[in-house]
Amino acid sequence: MRPNVLEVDLDAIAHNVRRLRQSIGGGVQLFAALKANAYGFGIERVADTVVAAGADGLAMVEVDHAIALRQRGFNVRILLYGGTPASADLVAAVEEYHLTPTLLDVADAQTYAHHAQGCVRAFLKIDVGMERLGASPEDMRSIATDLRALRNVELDGVYTHLHVPPHTPAEENYPYLRWQFGRFKSALQALSAAGIEPPIRMAASSGVLMQTDEMHLNAVDPGHLLFGMYPAGPRRPPLDLRRAFRALKSRLVQVKAVNRAAFVEQAPFRIHPGMSVGVFPLGISDGMPQFNRGQVLVNGRRVPVLSVSLEHTRVDLTGVEAKRGDEVVIVGPQGTDEISPAEVLEHLGQHIPSALPLAVHGSVPRSYVAGVGAGD
Repeated sequence: MRPNVLEVDLDAIAHNVRRLRQSIGGGVQLFAALKANAYGFGIERVADTVVAAGADGLAMVEVDHAIALRQRGFNVRILLYGGTPASADLVAAVEEYHLTPTLLDVADAQTYAHHAQGCVRAFLKIDVGMERLGASPEDMRSIATDLRALRNVELDGVYTHLHVPPHTPAEENYPYLRWQFGRFKSALQALSAAGIEPPIRMAASSGVLMQTDEMHLNAVDPGHLLFGMYPAGPRRPPLDLRRAFRALKSRLVQVKAVNRAAFVEQAPFRIHPGMSVGVFPLGISDGMPQFNRGQVLVNGRRVPVLSVSLEHTRVDLTGVEAKRGDEVVIVGPQGTDEISPAEVLEHLGQHIPSALPLAVHGSVPRSYVAGVGAGD
């Protein structure tokens, strides 16, 4: 096996769940948003951790992940976010595995009503600002009328995803959030006027939780914050979260001197006298261009990346004592230095923290380590 590994701190994730529970207070359910294979950290081990730490439910897009968790014995509510088209097969899976689907419109509800053998308990998604998935608040009266006429479908919850612009000052962002939240409340009022009172009402995910406690309602669904990742945007004082992304590592598989006198200008990188090159087996196929900052750590020293090929990366080890088998840290600490996720993101011009773990392809094994997570 290639010596590549993404180290994930499960203790940090558990700490973050407990800290968020304290922050949202009693009477508010916490749905752990584990989209995209738990933001790249691995759904099964992360799901074990968040539920053990006190999450009331899970939320994800991937139906196969939800089914796998049910088959492993998970009995908490699993919300399927919108994105998988309603179909007879999906309805059958929802019923067999007791999943909670998302309705985006009346057509979704009609599909469930037509194919369901029993009563499907679903959530309705309202679009108030993302301009993405969900029903319009202005259509709630007609939607409520249509929903009441359907058999086999019952609304157990209503939720939205508020749009938090990443580069807007807090004094401008908050009024925008309030406007969106007001639209969501108007949708809830329209449903209530039609006699529909969903017990779960959810509007606050990570970006909102960083700014205000006024939009919790009775459920929240943080994602980034579970992993100690702060999405871009205005932020109140830190929530004392810990970073789950511990380190991304490999090992040198060859170290050699470069002795080249001919066709020097055609070399795959700039050659200089006395040059020493190291090779480690992490490349384009593993996502290397999306998660490195042009340097890696070898024996506590920063060394420049020379080039990245399909399955390997070459680094300049000139002046560094190194040998085959020595550890290479692409992201994380080594010795007295550290290449932090924030540094990598800044280098790449990326403002979405989850882009880093999500860039680490499935070809890189996840290793789950104990111990206090690294700081922000």
